[in-house]
Amino acid sequence: MAFTVSRNDGGTKDAEFEAYARLLRQQGVDLGKLPRAPEPGTGRRWLYVWDSREKAQAFADELKKRTHDNAWVVVEVAAPPSEGPMGPVIVQVGRRASGLVFGLHPLSRAMIQSAFPDAKGTAATVSINFGTFQDFLTTHGSIEDLAREIVPTLTGLKSQELERVGYALIEDDTDRTLVFVRPGDLVQA
Repeated sequence: MAFTVSRNDGGTKDAEFEAYARLLRQQGVDLGKLPRAPEPGTGRRWLYVWDSREKAQAFADELKKRTHDNAWVVVEVAAPPSEGPMGPVIVQVGRRASGLVFGLHPLSRAMIQSAFPDAKGTAATVSINFGTFQDFLTTHGSIEDLAREIVPTLTGLKSQELERVGYALIEDDTDRTLVFVRPGDLVQA
């Protein structure tokens, strides 16, 4: 049997996933190569798989303590786990008076370095300056269009690699998801 830790209130939000991935990394889990299963109920992301309920429960208990949130529960996984990177990649978006700043989350950078050792991002952050939101729309189209240009620059991943792991753009000050692209290998699972 295999077990994962998920939330009992409709799935893990992208910002909550950061705490999940951070704790895994602190426990020595390689985020680029791990046993994983689709998130129960949503299928939005990959979650780590433990081989015993006790190990999964210990993780859930620690996650509850760190996040002050009792919604984390152990769930039995029906299908056998696959091996691969934890996804999606998280890109943080900060609003500034003159525009937007995009940065690859450090946990996502660690996952990419493990899963795609040849990938070399060309920038740590990318700033897009504009006078008004209408200027932004005229110049760049939508935030989704802009993401398709910026995420490869930050990650160093080719489009087919990005399609495989997926990505989410999360606004820093609100934790709101601006863009979400489901991991392509998850869709096939």
